[in-house]
Amino acid sequence: MYRIIAIIKIILLLAHTFTLYSLYGFFLLFIKIFGLRFEPWRNRILTWWGKGIINILSMDVDVDGIPPEPPFFLVSNHLSYIDVPIYTSMLKTTFVSKMEIKHWPFIGFMAKTLGIIFTDRRKKRDVTRVNQEISEQLNEYQGVILFPEGMTSPGKEILKFRPPLLEHAASENIEVSYSAVRYRTLKGSLPAYKSVCWWGNVPLHKHLYLLASNKKIKVTVRFGNDRLSNPDRKILAEELHRKVSCIFLPMAEVLDEDFVPPEF
Repeated sequence: MYRIIAIIKIILLLAHTFTLYSLYGFFLLFIKIFGLRFEPWRNRILTWWGKGIINILSMDVDVDGIPPEPPFFLVSNHLSYIDVPIYTSMLKTTFVSKMEIKHWPFIGFMAKTLGIIFTDRRKKRDVTRVNQEISEQLNEYQGVILFPEGMTSPGKEILKFRPPLLEHAASENIEVSYSAVRYRTLKGSLPAYKSVCWWGNVPLHKHLYLLASNKKIKVTVRFGNDRLSNPDRKILAEELHRKVSCIFLPMAEVLDEDFVPPEF
């Protein structure tokens, strides 16, 4: 029975995403023609999308703290692709994402037209371009969310933050907000670090099935009550890592398979 329910959820997710993106694209044409700002319309679509995803996946979201208002620069831990709709349901924002997603079929095209900032972490010189884009996209209509761990994890701990991704915030002395997201599943279900967090070598379609198989997913998003700034990106990364670690509760004390984050 739950297999059928999981498949139905996946179909609803795809239909919900396609419908809202089609609606977004249709009105975006008129917005471009009349020279209007696209962010307010994009924000509304992403809010509807995020809230719809939450309902379809039977998620209970608890927010601790006050979400920032644009313009803001926010860093968060990163556990799964599902982090994105969680944040869009409550924030007017765009994201900094790895370049590989830009080349994913259909998803990459959607992300590009939605104003996602892509960064090629294999090229050090790409930091300059990304920082320029962040500067242009921080405005009264939206903030920018960055996942400075640079990858997803099973949530045993907060991974080390990558200082180059914070170059813009440091050089421009921007005050950086921070938050932490955490997932839990019901007793008897697969633990959230397996069925919600996306890491290791699990293919996307298989993980999506595991995600949709959960009867209920409890989500906690904690926002820090202060903001940090420092002209030294390494110090800023360390301070933010410490702050996020303080408000994050580990999702698993012991993993039943190895997870080794890359060195950098």
